[in-house]
Amino acid sequence: MNLGLDLKGGAYLLLQADFDFYVKEKLDSIASEIKEVLTKKKIKYDKLDYDNQVLTLVLKEKSDYYNIVQEIKKISSNIELSHKDATLSLSYNQNSKNALYHDVMLESIANVQRRLDKMGTKEISVQRQGQDKILVQVPGINDTEQIRSMLGKTAKLTFHLLDNNVKKIEDINMVTTFLLNDEYGNSYPILRRIEISGNSLANATVGFDSIGKPVVNLKFDNVASKQFAKITKENVGKPFAIVLDNTVLTTPVIRESITGGQASISGNFTLDQANELAVLLKSGALPVPLRIVEEKSIGPSLGLESIKRGEIAALISVASVSLFIIISYGLLGILASIALFFNVVFILLILTLLKATLTLPGIAGIALTVGMAVDANILIFERIREEIKLGKKIIRSIEEGFKNAIKAILDSNITTLIAAGIMFAIGDGPIKGFAVTLSVGILSSMFSAITLTKLLIDLWVQFYKPKAFSI
Repeated sequence: MNLGLDLKGGAYLLLQADFDFYVKEKLDSIASEIKEVLTKKKIKYDKLDYDNQVLTLVLKEKSDYYNIVQEIKKISSNIELSHKDATLSLSYNQNSKNALYHDVMLESIANVQRRLDKMGTKEISVQRQGQDKILVQVPGINDTEQIRSMLGKTAKLTFHLLDNNVKKIEDINMVTTFLLNDEYGNSYPILRRIEISGNSLANATVGFDSIGKPVVNLKFDNVASKQFAKITKENVGKPFAIVLDNTVLTTPVIRESITGGQASISGNFTLDQANELAVLLKSGALPVPLRIVEEKSIGPSLGLESIKRGEIAALISVASVSLFIIISYGLLGILASIALFFNVVFILLILTLLKATLTLPGIAGIALTVGMAVDANILIFERIREEIKLGKKIIRSIEEGFKNAIKAILDSNITTLIAAGIMFAIGDGPIKGFAVTLSVGILSSMFSAITLTKLLIDLWVQFYKPKAFSI
């Protein structure tokens, strides 16, 4: 079982967001649109370059200034313009930058959380530090190589058509086309226009091709599925490039119209690489590259003495509850205590299968569910006691006792599950861990109290065939 930062410690990573890259990418996109406008309106210019978060446009004729300014304002309302003679400078003002940075950090934090904790049960801590840093704490991890791999890739997936008119590198029109390489160094003239973005993915799963090699199967959302069908129908016989982080993964030729909204990425993947790529694509692309600026291992935050006391407290609570129910209900109490033991085992097994992280609040959650499990047994035993006092036979009393108590047990446990669900949805860190443990404990407790205890009592009655007993 994964142990939390408070119990075992783990890895500490400090990531820095590359905001310059993000601003450059935004202004490069605006530059591409400006180039199209300049070409369309036949406005001549000497230079359109990016430097230090400023896009500079030098026109040949000063008289073209007012025409192009109106077009730039249509492209983006957040751009701040300044000019001197025929030179225009375009940049984001500070308020626009702050808004961009805020959105980028929120999206990056959510993406990191999804990549490292798909099910939300590992209690990974991801928090903003200052303006451009993200603090990541991963419990129970000493080797950070896999984490580095997951966070070191932007995972920006795009689909492009190739420029079939290019015969030589010098023939490339850099306004509409750019060169990208694959992992082997082969170059491809890729049209800048993005036909479909990775943001349109509904799912990404690992599969195998006809010869058993791992592939990543993609499923697009409804809008992108229609767009994909239209693109493949209009471009039969043409190559279609799949690009990940500016590297060409594959360039399959479109053989026919694809209407199912599905595609696959093939390559020389190992199974682990295919799984990692599927996780990255499902998580979405990082808006900016993240660079690890600090990395270290951290020890248990609570200290060994606190951990030991928490474990002892949990064991004492289980033993005390078992002793109470045995004194109160005799033989049935012993059978309930056996079911209680298996209940704790079931909780630990389920948490392990879920790859949940156990923290000290989680241990408290287990101790709490033990008491709740016994509460269900008490309801059942009191019902059995009432039936016996009415003079009914043992087997009938047991059947009626369980039947009459189930409704009250379900009502009380479902309301607790609702509260645990809200804690999981809204809470974070230890609160979320407590909610997971509590939810698993409630479900396991209902099973052990209703099914397992009933089974043990039925076996006892069948084996010993008692004619009467007191409770």
